[in-house]
Amino acid sequence: MGLAQQRRHCLVECVPLPKDAAKQAPLYFKKAIDEAEDEWSQHNAKRLIDTSEKGLRGSIPKDFPYFHVEFGLNRGFVHVIDDEMQFKSSLGLNVIRGMLQLPEEDMYRRRRAESVDVQRQAVASFAQEWEPFDWTKQLD
Repeated sequence: MGLAQQRRHCLVECVPLPKDAAKQAPLYFKKAIDEAEDEWSQHNAKRLIDTSEKGLRGSIPKDFPYFHVEFGLNRGFVHVIDDEMQFKSSLGLNVIRGMLQLPEEDMYRRRRAESVDVQRQAVASFAQEWEPFDWTKQLD
């Protein structure tokens, strides 16, 4: 989003969910995207695109701003954003907060600072555990 203004152009947030909540996530996100549609879309384009058949790259036009949510590696929804000024980047977190019935402040609580060594160790550990699920390998 906002490539012309050289603002942030990509925001990826990965939020693990309890299994029972994860099963309901597609319903919550479908409803939220459909309801938010009037706020950030100017056209009557297809509201919600299921990415399970074509994947993300095959489901949206190149260089269009979009909101994408993924449920595992082979299922998700994408919606092209027509009006970037109206779109709230907190949409995904707000849906999750609602699903888990969390107070709003829990999603935005600032983390305490950790040392560089602790961060390096966390990154190395995560990379090792994430390797079997690394979807970026599909991009090559």
